[in-house]
Amino acid sequence: MAISTGIPSKDHVTNLKAPKSRKNQENITITTEDNTSTIDKDDTDKLQVQKDTLAPPSNDFVGNLRTSTTSPALGNDFLTAHHIFGDYIRKHEVPRKVFHSSIGFITLYLYTKGVHKEVFPIPFHISFTVIFTLDLIRLRWKYFNYLYCQVVGFLMREKEINSYNGVLWYILGLDVVFSFFPKDICLLSVLLLSWSDTAASTFGRAYGKYTPKIARGKSLAGSIAAFTIGIISSYLVYGYFIPEFPHLNQIGEIFWTPESSYLNLHTMSLLSGFVAALSEGIDLFNWDDNFTIPALSSIFFYIVITIFHK
Repeated sequence: MAISTGIPSKDHVTNLKAPKSRKNQENITITTEDNTSTIDKDDTDKLQVQKDTLAPPSNDFVGNLRTSTTSPALGNDFLTAHHIFGDYIRKHEVPRKVFHSSIGFITLYLYTKGVHKEVFPIPFHISFTVIFTLDLIRLRWKYFNYLYCQVVGFLMREKEINSYNGVLWYILGLDVVFSFFPKDICLLSVLLLSWSDTAASTFGRAYGKYTPKIARGKSLAGSIAAFTIGIISSYLVYGYFIPEFPHLNQIGEIFWTPESSYLNLHTMSLLSGFVAALSEGIDLFNWDDNFTIPALSSIFFYIVITIFHK
């Protein structure tokens, strides 16, 4: 007859499994909207994989644009024309430059039709107000911004998707010039903005890498192009249009004439070239050159012509 001593055998002790200590057991509590549950830390890796797999993609498209407005992949979603025509619009900016240059031709045409410069400030005020209002709306309403970019995106740069339109500076510069300066200076300043700036941008991008940099984003190649077009513009205004249409100018409207100045036509044209290159190359408080070129060139012309006035 076997007698039990109440002492477990060695084999029995070996097979026993000690319960996990609550101190050694690391639990993580997860709270959801429906309930609260506790899981082991070892299972968190599996949950993380599930979380990464099931997490929905971000819908903050405008936020992505703000952090990478120069990305063609992002910009093309708003600027469809950039996607279709590629470098034709994005890099070379052909439609933008054509529109930019056309302002000079339109201005000369209006001059030959006898349109007085005093009629321009009011349309400038209205245009500025309308475009500024549209910008305020589109920068706060993503869907409207998308529609806006689909319509005029071929004239926009990608950075303008989430910033104010550069045409505002263009209008503001012309408004200042036509409001405060004589008729001939207005004509010449428009041509420098319309033609010299376009030439500087075109030649600067094409050949600027071969010439020294003279300012932020400005090269000697671009300045030479602006200088050349500035000379040509002066010869056109003072050598052809003003003498050809004298009946369109009232007494005192033309600030520079060969009879009233110590500067002859050739000297004045050379001066115009320097003014074009200088106003295009100056980086004034990081302001847009669509404003600084007409404003600075008008100031320079007015000061120099006044100094050499007989």
